[in-house]
Amino acid sequence: MTAISESNRRVRRRGVRAFTLLEIIIALSLVAILVSASLPYLFDSFAAAAGDRAADAITKRAQEIRSKAMESGERQKIILTSNGIKDLPLPDGWTLQVKGLNDSKFHAPARIQSWEFNVAGICEPISIRLIKKDREILLSFDALTAQPAHDDE
Repeated sequence: MTAISESNRRVRRRGVRAFTLLEIIIALSLVAILVSASLPYLFDSFAAAAGDRAADAITKRAQEIRSKAMESGERQKIILTSNGIKDLPLPDGWTLQVKGLNDSKFHAPARIQSWEFNVAGICEPISIRLIKKDREILLSFDALTAQPAHDDE
């Protein structure tokens, strides 16, 4: 019997080396700490991406309405609400504010506020601000092109 038990010991020594339970627990703990530290940044990036997509959708809709006004030869308008624009709601938690040419500060859109485009595709210069808690996206549209104007300030 001693020969069998002695050969079993040799097989174990020559066998595959493995990590100890303590090493595995430490490695998993480090991974858990890194993941928990990065989660807030990940969620912020998701919220920012939703706001950016909404801003892109508003810009695209403005371009579509401008083109429609020029092609049809009829005035077109976009209805603005605090929840977005007609048929294009903002993501949850985001609100829309506007500032027209004669406004001194941003405000929620009036009950039935529209943004009009004439047959030449010219619109009222308008600034739109999308807000969610501490995140803010500002779009200032050019009157001639209905494209967001980029300030170099």
